[in-house]
Amino acid sequence: MSLVMAPNGLGAWGPGLGRNAFTLVALAAVLPDLDFAWGGHNRETHSLGAALLAGATVLAWTRGRNFRLALAVTLAWSTHVLFDWLGSDDTPPLGVMALWPLTSTFYFADAFVFEAISRRYWLSGFLAHNLLAVLREVAILIPVATAVWWARNRKSEVRSQK
Repeated sequence: MSLVMAPNGLGAWGPGLGRNAFTLVALAAVLPDLDFAWGGHNRETHSLGAALLAGATVLAWTRGRNFRLALAVTLAWSTHVLFDWLGSDDTPPLGVMALWPLTSTFYFADAFVFEAISRRYWLSGFLAHNLLAVLREVAILIPVATAVWWARNRKSEVRSQK
């Protein structure tokens, strides 16, 4: 989503950063799930604190010269937290540690916008359930991303015509 919201597309993040920026922001959108590696899903990496740390890391990496890229990374990470908060969860503890490091409380929207992705590969229906969950996410997010992209481009066209 943050890629779509970026003003003037990827080129706005700096000269020669287009493809690298896309890769970095896409990576930031999935990195919160790195916590699967140590069995702590939806914990510290699923927080706005971690999103800010990721953005600060990019800002330090670019020596403070690319605030837009740092912001895009922060937004990409944050959207992952938001979408997991809006999803259903079937593995305790339920929710995400959205406000870490301020608190280790788990927050759960109880909205069930997104279906839980099953990690129980041994159960029958595992593949069908996860495929339907992903298709539902795509069906929800593609129209939203398209509308944001269209509105951003329309706004840019109006400005360029003036």
